[in-house]
Amino acid sequence: MKATKIESKVETTKSEPKTVVHLALDVADRGQHTVVAVLQDARMELRSAIDNGLELAEKLAAGTLRFARKLVQKVDDAGFDALVGAEHAIATAVQSARVSRNAGELAQSSQAA
Repeated sequence: MKATKIESKVETTKSEPKTVVHLALDVADRGQHTVVAVLQDARMELRSAIDNGLELAEKLAAGTLRFARKLVQKVDDAGFDALVGAEHAIATAVQSARVSRNAGELAQSSQAA
């Protein structure tokens, strides 16, 4: 049997081997990136919540204004109807008074004759 010789060759690079300090710096760097990413996500969610709140407030304000306009229109219509009714009642009363006065004058003139 022929014996094979396996040579292991260790590659050496010009960079220094990683030490505990380098590993700690890498962990700190990854941690920093993670924290910044989480803070960015929180900022986006907060912005979204505030935008939605403002949109809700805007819709509520628009709805309140529409309701106020309709309320003013209904009150104005009721006032108009009341004035028309009062005008009609006064005109009827005046007409009745004239008829009654004429009837009274006719009665007096017929009694005098």
